[in-house]
Amino acid sequence: MADSSPELNLWPYEEARKLSSRISNYPAERPVVIQSGFGPSGLPHLGTMGEVLRPTFVRHAMTVLGEKRPARFVVFIDDMDGLRKVPESIPNREKTAPHLGRPVCRIPDPFEDGHDSFASHMISLLGSFLAPVEIQYELIRSSEMYASGGFDEALRLIVAKHKEIIAIVAPTLREENRVGWSPIMPLCPQCGQINSTLVTDYFPDRAAVAFSCERSFGGAHGCGFKGEQSVLGGLCKVQWKVDWALRWYVLKVDYELYGKDLIDSARLSGQILKVLGGRSPLGFPFEMYLDEEGHKVSKSVGRGVGVEQWRRYAPIEVLKYFLILNPRRARKLFLDAIPQYVDEYLEALREWNATDEAARRNSPLEFVLQSTSARRFDTSIGFALVMNLVPAVGSADTELLWKYLVTYDPKITSDPDTEALARTLMNCAINFYQDFIAPEKKTITPTPAEADQLKSLAAWLNTNAEASAEAIEKSIYDLGRANYDKPGKIFSVIYRALLGQERGPRLGAFIRLATPAKIAQAITSQLS
Repeated sequence: MADSSPELNLWPYEEARKLSSRISNYPAERPVVIQSGFGPSGLPHLGTMGEVLRPTFVRHAMTVLGEKRPARFVVFIDDMDGLRKVPESIPNREKTAPHLGRPVCRIPDPFEDGHDSFASHMISLLGSFLAPVEIQYELIRSSEMYASGGFDEALRLIVAKHKEIIAIVAPTLREENRVGWSPIMPLCPQCGQINSTLVTDYFPDRAAVAFSCERSFGGAHGCGFKGEQSVLGGLCKVQWKVDWALRWYVLKVDYELYGKDLIDSARLSGQILKVLGGRSPLGFPFEMYLDEEGHKVSKSVGRGVGVEQWRRYAPIEVLKYFLILNPRRARKLFLDAIPQYVDEYLEALREWNATDEAARRNSPLEFVLQSTSARRFDTSIGFALVMNLVPAVGSADTELLWKYLVTYDPKITSDPDTEALARTLMNCAINFYQDFIAPEKKTITPTPAEADQLKSLAAWLNTNAEASAEAIEKSIYDLGRANYDKPGKIFSVIYRALLGQERGPRLGAFIRLATPAKIAQAITSQLS
């Protein structure tokens, strides 16, 4: 691969160089294979988005660095996985409970909206979930690979080498789980469960196993069936770590990102893959996403944020920007943090627009911007400022709010991209305020002394309607000096009166934006 740009040092470029080195001796017709996975036992969330988007950043980096080999990006759906518990985030939970232990591809759709299975509904949601981020991927369902015979050759190998695989995995299990552990999980022909079966013998010559359906697993219980069954044609699946190795072997996977909680699983899967005669892919363990309470984002209990939720409060590019930042650092990903991420993105967009094309290649926005993305944001107005304008103006009238923004900075209409993005931010700010701030906003009654200070400010604003941001800021400091030992104490009084909070934007610029007359009116109405 011709790499003429060693200055490109973002993590996707670093990973792309490693990957290109790995595949340098491949036959010309063999593509590089990058894989990600989705378990359709729960709703996709923004953690899912990261698992799918980040590999595409590496694929794009390879293209930027000059790699000509085609790249195949596979999103593998493990829909043969047995449902271990009913997710809290789905409807009709009582109807799903009797199907515990069965593969999710064989459980009825709890949403009852026309899909043929629980898994198919989740896969449909995944497609809608990924549509806004403009990525190309190849979807492969585990159930189809098993049923079509796509895994059969490898399954024969697993049965033949079961003792070697057991020797690798068993020492890593709790003592009570070692006895009877098998790489094979037969699908019981009587009750349809896959988590309850226990292999009792192996027949490599005919790729079959003997088993009994007797285990209890969570809320599922075996039916007691005993018999012999082929492992081919979709009549079984393999255990998780073996399943990972199976995919790597059959699909010839070269690269996969995974959460750092799976580092040990990846190591064991690599050892199993070596037994099968395969070569481990390059791995990239990333840190977990945390919710606002510091918990790992979970699809089974419904933690996390949906893409449609995100798009109500911020552009999709902001999410992509968040996801490309240092994947080895744990980050909180929840709705209340969105305003901060939006302003970080806007600053990155301003920087990107100010650099030449070569330098832009080393910007996160090289991986973030889409076909419809704004390429300019030629205004100093930030999302936090717009967010604070909404409650101060006290209106969801977009044209009224837009008038204030244009008055504050006429450059906001200087080009179509800046205007389009600013209007999007305005609508997002209104949505955020209505959904999160207004319901929690509390009326704060000022003390008599504070009320007098606010009246003085309102009077000054009424007589200085054209004052600059600097003049407004100075008048507020003068008011603070006249009433407090520390002039800055006046600011919290004004923030509480205007926004119902202790802190806020720089007041001079903010009042200039909302106009002194409007702020004076808001203060007066608070005191009446």
